Amino acid sequence: MLIVPLALALALAATPTAALAPTHPATQSGDQWTQEELERITHRIQKQVEDLRGAEFEREVRVAITDKEGFLKHATQRMDELVGPEELAAEQDIVKLLGLIPPEMDLLKVSMDLLEDQVGGFYDPAEETFYLMDTFTGGVAEIILSHELTHALDDQLFDIDGTLEPLLKERDAANAFQAVVEGSGTLVMGLWTIQHARGLDPEELMEASAMGTESLGEAPEYVWKPLLAAYMMGQKFLMYGQSSADGPARSAAKVIDQAFREPPRSTEQVLHPEKYWNEKRRDEPREIAIEVGELPEGWKVLDESTLGELNLALLAGDDADIDFTNPMAAYSIRYTNKAATGWGGDRMVLLGSEKARLLYVKTLWDSKRDAKQFHELLDERMERWTGDLLKLQSTEVGDGSSGVRVESWDGESPGVRFLAWYGVDPEELSAVQDSVRAREVTGK
Repeated sequence: MLIVPLALALALAATPTAALAPTHPATQSGDQWTQEELERITHRIQKQVEDLRGAEFEREVRVAITDKEGFLKHATQRMDELVGPEELAAEQDIVKLLGLIPPEMDLLKVSMDLLEDQVGGFYDPAEETFYLMDTFTGGVAEIILSHELTHALDDQLFDIDGTLEPLLKERDAANAFQAVVEGSGTLVMGLWTIQHARGLDPEELMEASAMGTESLGEAPEYVWKPLLAAYMMGQKFLMYGQSSADGPARSAAKVIDQAFREPPRSTEQVLHPEKYWNEKRRDEPREIAIEVGELPEGWKVLDESTLGELNLALLAGDDADIDFTNPMAAYSIRYTNKAATGWGGDRMVLLGSEKARLLYVKTLWDSKRDAKQFHELLDERMERWTGDLLKLQSTEVGDGSSGVRVESWDGESPGVRFLAWYGVDPEELSAVQDSVRAREVTGK
């Protein structure tokens, strides 16, 4: 699974090139392009993207016009190809156990509703085809094309799906790679827009930039923040590599190529690009192995992954008052905070029986101070967190127990581990907890 909500991940990350209204301005028009017009304009922009990207297309990119029904069909098909209902259910269990969405929320429905408002176009790597939504034309549609065609070129050069698929069960690494994919498209799109600014209508762009933002403001941060981070922080990550990496300044093409050949291994490296681009400051994640022993009858492992700095920073939830009616609001969003900075590594496992669920998370930190700040954040959330779990307990199960336990330790690798559970028989709680062992397997 990915760090972003799975519905979004598979519609956008596994189809890694969707254009979103908040970051890719678009306009609605009654004059829909014909297929011939779309092909002609695409051919022109392909040449311009080649110049900006410093590479040539190996083959023409097929293009077509579609509608919301076509996109939703595509997104559903991608989910069916890559995951099953058990994985979707596990994703929802995890975020509810973390208190990142309301106990009563249907994560898949909210995610798909958000997509309907946001998508301007998408590139399907399996079909090697770009689809433009039928409500987008004019100069802003050309902006979308510059972004999507960059993805198509990167896909021909580096096989985006082939790189992504092994990462689907690693939330943090997959989200870091997603930032490279979307950062590349956003960086080249920005360069294209600057070069062709005279042909764009400023008023049209400002009006279009607010499209779909109301639904962002109504959704929990977990649904939209990692998605925007892939675009915003991905671009920032690559731009840092141009000017602040070891040695002389480098072109966008060279930086993008390196990031695809050697993707960042964590969202920490994306959020703090000096920890990737500067060799002396390179900060690789510590690896933690989870071992699950004999579980009580009826219990099994449902999921295992790494959450990463971006996901753990979401626990703070400090952007609740973002005004998405302001087109500039996206530039004020913070994607990490003091509680998550200093992340060293983590591992989580989701265990479950027929109705009961228990989430075990072990985190490592760079210093005792970092571990303390994260622990304090969890303590601050405890009242609301336990209340949400109690509500899950009463609505989903009806019997058993629910709660959270947090503990820290000092030593060579200071850390914090926590359990969150609901529907667990009190007599089984200790047995389930004792079955899990986590150990660090490499140093940072």
